[in-house]
Parts: sequence; structure tokens; C-alpha cells
Amino acid sequence: MRIVIFTDLDGTLLNHEDYSFEEARPSLERIGKSAIPLIVVTSKTRLEVELLQREIGIREPFIVENGGGIFFPCGYLNLDILGGEPSGGYTLIRLGTHYTAVRSFLETVRERFGIRGFGDLTSGEIAGLAALPPERAELAKRREFTEPFLLERPDDIEPLCEIAGREGLKITRGGRFYHLIGIRQDKGKAVRIVCEIFRKNTGDALMTIGLGDSENDLPMLEQVDIPVLIPRPNGRHLDIQLPRLIRATELGCRGWNETVRRLLDDYEKVGPV
Repeated sequence: MRIVIFTDLDGTLLNHEDYSFEEARPSLERIGKSAIPLIVVTSKTRLEVELLQREIGIREPFIVENGGGIFFPCGYLNLDILGGEPSGGYTLIRLGTHYTAVRSFLETVRERFGIRGFGDLTSGEIAGLAALPPERAELAKRREFTEPFLLERPDDIEPLCEIAGREGLKITRGGRFYHLIGIRQDKGKAVRIVCEIFRKNTGDALMTIGLGDSENDLPMLEQVDIPVLIPRPNGRHLDIQLPRLIRATELGCRGWNETVRRLLDDYEKVGPV
């Protein structure tokens, strides 16, 4: 039985306010020593995740832009059957729409709905809205599949979703922004594909853990054996019910660290939890 951990970033492994993962280091180090794959599943871009992986000290497959793309480091097998394509030192499995098509749609509805997407904002504006350093805000602008955006009138979300659906797009919500994404992508589909590749390449049964905090994490949490909800910044959890659901009691990386520690302790004591 092989453990695989899937994790959201903002508000989960990374604190909502300062993006720190310092209080998760004990569990991160334990995961590294145990050679447990830690798969990032995020709305962030490829460049943002590459930087974070270097900071954590891991090199694993990762899922970006709400399931828009799965990046496998070169060397993984059985990717050709899923339509993998070379992409800058990785094999990319593309599930999302090209960014140019997403932006093209947004341009047609921007004024009507009072939308401001990342493509309309400067790095400095994104830095202010997302509490990011300017250099990281620039990485967040480098989109490949999706567009985070602000909506002037939140009550407009339903008609906007209807119009997007007719164009092969949909809208999901993260911790700070709405996200305009391809209708055939989500974090759950991407997680299923990663699990399929792991099973084919190792021959092992998997025990999967998934950690998230927002609505856009629900498809991921529905796919794993043990879903974990991290509280939102207001201390409340997303209102969902799932089998074997664990609700962490602490926010951000502290809650992440404590829950992963306990799950690994239980696994070592009694086998699969």
C-alpha cells in the first residue's frame, strides 16, 4: 500500500495571510524521508509551483490552474496513452483550454459584468490584491490555461456561469478570486489521472490523502480515500459531507502539519487508516 498525498496550496499548505509553510516543515521532512509523493494541486501557475517545489525540496508531478495541466518530470512512463506532450523538461497532460481562448471569452463579457482578470491587472495590482511580493505576482500572471478574476457585482455570477457554459467554459471559486476555466477540467479529474499513472508504474495499491479548504478543492477531495478540510481564514470549514472526512482544527500550514502527522502516525501503527 503506497501513500500519495495531494494538497492545495493557498489557505492549506500555505497560510492565507503570508503564504508561509514553515509550521508544516516537520511533516514535509517526514514525507521526504519516507519517499511519499507530495502532489501539489493548485490554482497557481507552473512557474509558481516550480519555485515552491525548490523551496520545499521536492520534485514530483504537479497539477496547476485548477486541473488545467498536469506536469510530470521527465522519466515517468505510460504518459503517451493519455496524450502527453513535451513541455519544458516535463511531459504535460493538458486538460484545460488554451489561455488565449479563455482571455478571448473574458474580453467579450468584461464590461457587461465588471470583470477584472489577471490579464487586465499589473503585477503591482495583483501583488496588492493577493498579498504577494511583486516578483511572485509576475509569476502568477504567466497563465497557460485559466484566468483568475474579480467580479464587480457578485450577484452576476449565475448569468455569467450560464454564458460561460455555452462557450465551453465554467467558473469556480478559490480563496481570493473566481477562476474562469475549461468546462472539462477540474482538480478531481487531474487527481484520477495521476493515480492511474502511479498504479500503472508501480503496480501498488494506493492510499490517497487530499487536503484543501475551498470550493475548487471539492472535486479533489471527492477522489481521495481520506479527504481533509482545512478551516477558512474565518475559522469555519467549507460546508460539505464526504466519507471519512477529517476537519482540521488549525488554520493553514499548522493545521496541515498536525493532520498529516496524525495520519502518518496512525498508518505506521495499524497500517492503512
